[in-house]
Amino acid sequence: MTDYRTIRLTVAGRVARLTFARPEARNSLTGESVLEIQDAAARVAAMPDIQVLVVRGEGRDFCPGADVKGYNAADAEKGDAPRAEPAPPSLLPYQTTVLLHEMPAVTIAAIQGGCAGAGFGWACACDIRVCDTGARFNTAFLDVGVAGDMAVPWLLPRIIGSGVARDLSFFPRKFDGAEAHAIGLVSRLWSPEAFDAELEALVERLAGAAPLALKALKSHYVQAETLGLADYVAVESERHHALFATEDRAEAFAAFVEKRAPRYAGR
Repeated sequence: MTDYRTIRLTVAGRVARLTFARPEARNSLTGESVLEIQDAAARVAAMPDIQVLVVRGEGRDFCPGADVKGYNAADAEKGDAPRAEPAPPSLLPYQTTVLLHEMPAVTIAAIQGGCAGAGFGWACACDIRVCDTGARFNTAFLDVGVAGDMAVPWLLPRIIGSGVARDLSFFPRKFDGAEAHAIGLVSRLWSPEAFDAELEALVERLAGAAPLALKALKSHYVQAETLGLADYVAVESERHHALFATEDRAEAFAAFVEKRAPRYAGR
């Protein structure tokens, strides 16, 4: 679609795929790559026909966070020169977390290899996280002298609970896919050999779901994070009645009775 240098963005039918594409550096992040990732996520969020976004890494890793070696080399070049006051940060790169979490499409983090730092945060922002048995996770931030970005303290407790989330943040360590599955960080754990086929089965199922209902369900989860129960029930019931009147709902009922695959029109 766009001539990105550090990522790839492809769209086919109702599925978009965002791939971190710096395998020679384990898909670690630079100033350029975080801006490209944000731009790609924003583009997908604005595509009305996309139902699924798959986020993954090229090669053996998902994303281990910042290119620490690159940043360290830049620090070494500066030597003992006085450090200038940092410029006010741009919030644009950090909007990727919000986009992955709130865009209308269902977002899937497909994790193989290393997943740490900002990559860990982006995985947490996705609706669904899956991994293979070779995946390795780490919050990582405290061990490199920062408190973190990409909203891990907001996201992670909602996934695995506050106590375990704080433990993983205050005591960074590597943990594998089996542990990630056991604590509820990922919902599916597959062998490396089965990973691609199992992932595509999930993607195909979501891409074939009723478009209006799928987007409404995603919106329900996003809105539920900010509403009290009574207010949420009001929103949900109004949307439920609207969906019940659609052609897609009638088609789904007919397909169920006739034991065939539904043919949705998005109406």
